[in-house]
Order: sequence, then structure tokens, then C-alpha cells
Amino acid sequence: MSVSLAAELPQAPPVLISRQPVLDARDRVVGYRISYSMLNGGVAVNPTPLETTEIVDEVLAVITEEERVLGNMAHLPLTREMLERREIPPVDPGQVLLRVRYEDAAGGVLVGAIAEAANRGYRLELDDLPGRGVNLEMLKIFHAVAIDLERWSLDDVAAILPHLRYRGTLALATGVTSHEQRSAAKSVGFDWFSGPFFCTPNMLGGQQMSVGDLRTVVELCRLQGSEASLESLIAVIEQDLGLGVRLLRYMNSAYFGFGGRVRSISQAATMLGTRGLSRWALIAAALGESNPVSRELAMTGLTRARACELVGAECNPSLDRDELFTLGLLSTADAVFRMPMEQVVTELPLDTSVIEALLERTGPSGEILKSVIAYEQGEFLAPSLSSLLLENSAAYRDSLAWARRAVYGMA
Repeated sequence: MSVSLAAELPQAPPVLISRQPVLDARDRVVGYRISYSMLNGGVAVNPTPLETTEIVDEVLAVITEEERVLGNMAHLPLTREMLERREIPPVDPGQVLLRVRYEDAAGGVLVGAIAEAANRGYRLELDDLPGRGVNLEMLKIFHAVAIDLERWSLDDVAAILPHLRYRGTLALATGVTSHEQRSAAKSVGFDWFSGPFFCTPNMLGGQQMSVGDLRTVVELCRLQGSEASLESLIAVIEQDLGLGVRLLRYMNSAYFGFGGRVRSISQAATMLGTRGLSRWALIAAALGESNPVSRELAMTGLTRARACELVGAECNPSLDRDELFTLGLLSTADAVFRMPMEQVVTELPLDTSVIEALLERTGPSGEILKSVIAYEQGEFLAPSLSSLLLENSAAYRDSLAWARRAVYGMA
């Protein structure tokens, strides 16, 4: 009996990849911090230099060519082993910032390898500074320095930032968890900011939305995954003129690519069906022009929605896919509507299981949402991911690509 060559070859370990946006002082995305590992025996491990060389194109594909044209850099970590062997992944120096840990740079043994990378035209980022008392002399070869606000006080930051400015080195605040923390970091002189803050309610310089602004979302949530008639759904959409206009614009965007022009909600219903129309109406209501959100926040909400649906389908088919999609989309509702999640859920007609998933991350749906967010943030060793790494790895890339096409296609 013959056996194909493909069947004889060992299958490459799955690659785990996610990205976290880096924003500048004007809230523009200027790059993404890349997290990547390989799955070995069900555990996320650092790839060897040779493995990194083999997967680097796959890793960098998490940032598209269009995003690179906009100037978004990949903040790519270098392991100690890569530096020791002087094996830098074969990437265009114009596309990346190579992240070097302070612990690896401070020992002196690897200074030559780091300087060699800089001489080859790579811009370097110094990561994981332990606190005040760091060796400031080494900063001169680094383009940027990342300072984790979970480990540094703003007083300590204020003491080191003048040394960075003197050398023309950019300061990146990582671990930024709220808009208030981001504002404080900006006030002491940080140039770039990274962390989950952009997915939290921003009450600085803005007003909380009124409950009335949630009216259409309430009605559409009531119709998600239900046996509601198409006529009921169309009635909800048509009573909100702005929603109808936005939805038709979506239908006529490059994302959908319909051959002829969609001129009415009824025509859209014919083309999408009740389930499709219901889902896209909810997306349009949550991310529409009456409540504009940043492109990155919209992409995060859509990525989570799709990922929750896909992970749920793989690990627990008994869960309702529409409910999981809605759960992921609503996980950013507090940021979208600028109000605490506790208030959001009191206004929406959600099942108790969905409310508990949003507030406590409990129950089967809550565990899926928790794992999706952990993967999104590159926390591959998080307990919530221990049994769901493989499902999240496939779902994340599929969902990010889908969300990107939707957000850019509807622009």
C-alpha cells in the first residue's frame, strides 16, 4: 500500500500569533506589538532561531501590506538565543522595531550582537526595564524604550524621560489600562501608548451617552437568534433613519461586492436573509456614525465577535452561535457607549448567562470570551487558554482578517 509523501512528513507545530496596537499622542495607530509562540505538547513555547526564520513571514502577515503602507511598524521581540547566535529574522528593517529585553542588553555579553543589529539598519526597542537605576548609557543605540506602567510609578518615569528626550529616544508606555492612565502618561511625556485602555470607556473630554442612544441596540438584541419575523426586523431598522442609511451604505460597500446597487432594506433582507440582516443591523447600530468609534475599537469588537462564535463552534457546539457573536461584539459596548458595563447590561434584553459572561466572565460563554481576550492580548500561558489554545489560534487569524475586511471595506 502506497503512502503519500505529505502523510510521511511531520506536521509543523501550530504558530500562535496576536497583535496589540501602539497609539501615538493623537490616538493614531503607529504600529503593533507582536506576540508569537509555537504550540508544543499543548503549551506555548518560544520558537528556536531557525523556527523563527521559518515562520517570520507568517508572523508578520498579522499586519497587512496596506497597514504597513500607513506606517504601522511590527514591534517584534528578539529572544536571547537569537542574539547569542546573531540570527536576526530575515525581515525588512523598514518594517520592524526589534524588541530587546533589558535583562539581555544589560549583561554586556550581547552588546556586540545588539550593536551589530543597529549597524545593519534595524531600529531597536528596549523592553522590560526593571525600574530606576537602569544603565542609561545603553539607551543611545535604541530607537524606543518601553516602560511598563504596572512596574513603574509616574514619578520614576518622570525622572528618566528627560534622558530619553536628550538622546532622541521615543518613550512607549505599555500596560496602559485606562484612558485616565493614558492621559497621565501623556502628560509626563510619553510618545506612544499600548495596552487595553482603548477598549475601556473614555470619559475624558466627552459625555456619557444617554440610555435613549441604546434604544435601537436594545431592539436588535431582542431579535438576535430569535424567531422574530423578517417584517419585525425591517420595522426596527426603518424606524431609525440613520441606521437604515448606514446599513444600505454597508450593503453597497466594497466588502459585500454585490453586483447591483442595493436600494432598500427589503432588498437587503432578500440578499442577506433574516439572520444576516439582523447581525449586520446590530453591527451598524453599535458602530454607526451617530456614535463614532475608532477604527481599532471597531476592529476589536468585530474580531472578538467572530472569534467567540468560531471558538464556541469548535469546543461547545451546543452554545448558540448568534449569542456568542453578540457576546463578543458587546464586550466592547462599555467603550463604545462610554458607560460602565454594569449599566449597559441593565439596559439590554440579555439572558442571565450573557450578562454573567460580560460582567464576570463565568459560565461556558464567559470562559470562551475570557480565552478570546487573553489570546488577543498575547497571554498565551493564561489559565483560560490552557485547553483552548488551538481553537483560539485558528479563530483569531480568521476573525482578524474578517474584521479587517469589514472595517476597511465599509470605510
